Amino acid sequence: MDRGWLNESACRGLDPAIFYPLTDEDAEEAKSICGVCPVRDACLEHAIGHREHNGVWGGATERERQRIIRRRRRLRALAASGSATVGAGEAAGAVGH
Repeated sequence: MDRGWLNESACRGLDPAIFYPLTDEDAEEAKSICGVCPVRDACLEHAIGHREHNGVWGGATERERQRIIRRRRRLRALAASGSATVGAGEAAGAVGH
């Protein structure tokens, strides 16, 4: 995976400890830095794709990234079941005409 985005990150050169708070409540400083970062989305996708379990990545804590993953899974499942249902209905309709 291309990690060239790291060179453009707002956190480059900062103390990494900022991005590894002890609690989610202590993550506000890291999140504020991520909030102005031009590569925030790439960072978040990297963390999700590599299942980073610690720290703030792309403005999201581990708990928040887990929610994003679960939400994406639900949406994929809904899309798959919706397309299967629509596909079956369309096929049945085509036979009836």
